[in-house]
Amino acid sequence: MATLILILLCASASADGFEAVISETSRAVSERMQASRQEGGVLSKAERCAPEGEGDPKLYSSDFRWDYTLPEMRQRFEEIYASPKRLGQRAYWNEKAGRYELPNDRGGGPVALPESYIKAVARHIEAAFEKDVIDGVFFPDMGHSHLLIPQELWDSKYGAYPSERTSQFYTDVFSDPRVMTFYHTAEQLKARDADGTLVADERTRMRYQTRNIAGANTADAELHMYQNPESNANTVRQVPGYSWYGAGFNLSANQNGCFSYTVKGRTFYFDISLKDVEPPPGSGGGDF
Repeated sequence: MATLILILLCASASADGFEAVISETSRAVSERMQASRQEGGVLSKAERCAPEGEGDPKLYSSDFRWDYTLPEMRQRFEEIYASPKRLGQRAYWNEKAGRYELPNDRGGGPVALPESYIKAVARHIEAAFEKDVIDGVFFPDMGHSHLLIPQELWDSKYGAYPSERTSQFYTDVFSDPRVMTFYHTAEQLKARDADGTLVADERTRMRYQTRNIAGANTADAELHMYQNPESNANTVRQVPGYSWYGAGFNLSANQNGCFSYTVKGRTFYFDISLKDVEPPPGSGGGDF
């Protein structure tokens, strides 16, 4: 596969430029992934974690809606997982650099994404399923994150990073086991009726009560749960002793995803992106 990518790079670089190279590489990788799945083969990092190609199907905010019931949200998760749509500007494997990278338009170029952090995020997902406090890894449920940085660590180190070093900030924070990653789950789940009372469904009420979870940046992290009784949606936005960094990442599971997590012996795949899920350009529709 590496040879194929090299051939494409050499053949296309002079004529069409970088964007054409990425598009051709992505198309070849997509074809190889389909063939490999049909043959029962194991995909390499370069195959499963290729950079996003021009024209690749992308998830938009209009692919989801608010006030899902639990059955509706679970069904939508299955549809999104099986669809060709994935997060835009998602993490990819840089073969030359020998590392995963996250596209980053906030300053400093691509973020070097530590493999230790990928394992930590996978552990957070697995722990959430083990505790039965999520039903899907996508925007309507466990689909975005924030960062909890110990206040003294923020004051002494991370608060001083200038905007032009944003990529290094993320790499360092993602590598720091003292930092926790925080998730708001049940994001688009309908928890209250029109009169403001919690819905009668017992599991939905449980999901409402457990929607704020966080885990350390370690491969064996346990989940911490928080509540905010003063919030109608039980949304926690600060944790004592920590500086709240709101600009985390998005995650969404997809059968073609780059990274993996395991639930009850079954392997699933997911992507990570620093880019928020946005409305489609010039369109209000979103079904595939």
